Amino acid sequence: MNNKNNSDKPGSLSAWLDYIEGLNPTKMELGLSRVQKVISRLSLTSLEKALKIEIAGTNGKGSTAALISSAVSFSGISTGLYTSPHLLKFNERIMIDGQPVSDELLCEAFSLVYDNAKDIPLTYFEFTTLAGFVCFDRAGVKVAVLEIGLGGRLDAVNALDADICVITSIGLDHTHILGDTLEKIAAEKAGIIKENSQVVVGRMKNEPLYRISQICKEKNASLMVEGVDFYGLSDSKFRYVQKGSSIVSAFEYPMPKIPQICAPAALKVIHLLLEKGLKISTNAIAKAMSEVSLPGRMQCVHRSPAIYLDVAHNPPAAVHLKEVLGRKIKFGRRYAVIGMLKDKDIESVLEILKTSFDAFYVASLPTERGEKSQRLYNALIAGGTDNDLVKSYSDVEQALKECLADTDSNDEIYVIGSFVTVTEAVNALKKIDLDK
Repeated sequence: MNNKNNSDKPGSLSAWLDYIEGLNPTKMELGLSRVQKVISRLSLTSLEKALKIEIAGTNGKGSTAALISSAVSFSGISTGLYTSPHLLKFNERIMIDGQPVSDELLCEAFSLVYDNAKDIPLTYFEFTTLAGFVCFDRAGVKVAVLEIGLGGRLDAVNALDADICVITSIGLDHTHILGDTLEKIAAEKAGIIKENSQVVVGRMKNEPLYRISQICKEKNASLMVEGVDFYGLSDSKFRYVQKGSSIVSAFEYPMPKIPQICAPAALKVIHLLLEKGLKISTNAIAKAMSEVSLPGRMQCVHRSPAIYLDVAHNPPAAVHLKEVLGRKIKFGRRYAVIGMLKDKDIESVLEILKTSFDAFYVASLPTERGEKSQRLYNALIAGGTDNDLVKSYSDVEQALKECLADTDSNDEIYVIGSFVTVTEAVNALKKIDLDK
């Protein structure tokens, strides 16, 4: 969709959001040329001078980004954090010093992107990513932490050069776009690696790691790998260890509130920033470790019964969730409320999780990409789950209400499968009196 003229330009934030929704939020037209053209017109001179960290990976990107940005921000250094998607309000995607961007600055950014892209058709994600860049430029952030939306090589965020590139994990997801092997997906994720940059990689299998190391050599980028160059150990405290050319350094921090699996790579980036001269305090790192988490990542929103929200939506995330549940003491029954998007590997996710819960409440999702509950129901039954243990609903609210009616105070409910599922659940919980 091309922009037209200034008389068509929206004014309020709600009008802007209606406009960019009209650009088709589900359309993914990969490629950097359109975004790069607009960037050159926007003259983002302040953002160009900022230290930039780009974070790709199948899972763990958001939590890793949140820990890094918070440690920097808590040290009094102006920091921007760009993530997607949002749960409740669009402003959550663009954070400055730990706070969602104001409606006023967001409208100014949308307007500038609109004015500089009149002859360039942009997708929803390209338009919103460019607006995030403008917000960070106008705020004069010193550090920008940028989560890659999909893949890496052709993602709009990758149009900016980065000083540090992070790949948190490699797993099978978006295979119709990124490739059907871990090595192919690794090559797409590694597309964020810039010439002479520093590259931090989380734990992963040898095949994708080898492909990433090849690309690092081609780009003359220095590679640091979890389990080889740094690692984390957890007990009552979180012990972070990194190896230098001749010494091994160890640091003790509080246990992270983000998933532990994300903490080592985030801490490695923080220590690289320290080496670059940023004055990040030990207290700020400790505060980030003990306080920072993202909504929808094993987030407990109620006790008795316990209700957890988790956006796990692909096989690697399902494996991680299964492992977490396996380590967790179980006092009552475990129920799953699940809704998923139709382009996800629903059958594999449910096959992984089918023994982790005592009953399943599957729900249809409302968006264009949302899958009907029947597919989830069929997948569980085909996988051997007793049909008495699977109930199907037309929406998440109804599924959650019925699940709550069936639970006792010592039971646990896990709402999983998608950002959309979690958002629907958050809105539903506002209407439900949980204390009855």
